[in-house]
Amino acid sequence: MDAATRKWKRIKVDIRIRIRRVEEPETASFVVRTYELGAGGMSVYAAEVLAVGSALQVELTLPTTAERLELSAVVRNRRGFRVGMEFVDLPEDAKSEIQRYLAAEAGVVKI
Repeated sequence: MDAATRKWKRIKVDIRIRIRRVEEPETASFVVRTYELGAGGMSVYAAEVLAVGSALQVELTLPTTAERLELSAVVRNRRGFRVGMEFVDLPEDAKSEIQRYLAAEAGVVKI
């Protein structure tokens, strides 16, 4: 899916996040880096094999807050090590926090 057909606008960000497959124990989680983040999903670089359709538990802390967000997601696509996922049942407060962060980042000129 290209940027023109996305439901949610994404911006490039680099945040460490923790992921685990829903069916696996907490001890099976692993850390990845984001590539893009949007209010409805994200893409990450993951060496772990995450099959399309996999249900995930995602933990992240946005740089603008100390609050850890715990989100549900499903893998929608994979190209090499890049994995696209869509948030599922995203709580309104988490969505608002992500949108605030994205609005602040969109106004920053990167050099």
